[in-house]
Amino acid sequence: MFRLEKRFADVMIAHALQEDPNECCGLLAGQDSNVVGVFPATNAARSPFRYVIDGKDLLKLFNQIEWGQHPWKVMGNYHSHTHSEAYPSPTDVREAHLGPEAIYLVISLRQPERPEIRGFRIDEATGVITEEPLEIVDAG
Repeated sequence: MFRLEKRFADVMIAHALQEDPNECCGLLAGQDSNVVGVFPATNAARSPFRYVIDGKDLLKLFNQIEWGQHPWKVMGNYHSHTHSEAYPSPTDVREAHLGPEAIYLVISLRQPERPEIRGFRIDEATGVITEEPLEIVDAG
């Protein structure tokens, strides 16, 4: 089971709502397989159908996460689907390049008053999608 603190879920949902009607995107920072930070990024595609993390943002965020003052690593990413379910699209699968341990969180705004977040692992070699049960928990 993958646990995500509610404060991080809230940041991602706020980002998704702010960027609507376009998809939002960002990175997840982790330590010891726990999410310790959410880093919103700019969707360079500016599209309601796909996301591309802006190259300058990507470099800046990797510097903050992996080479900053904390012993963190990029453990995955998140993005929104503005009108479809919280499930990786074929484009999401083709563009999954963070490795087999990465977690991919998808936020659905199909019902904006009740956004849904689901987590997945994507095997880059085969394209197999495995849902990672997600529990949103209060901190502490």
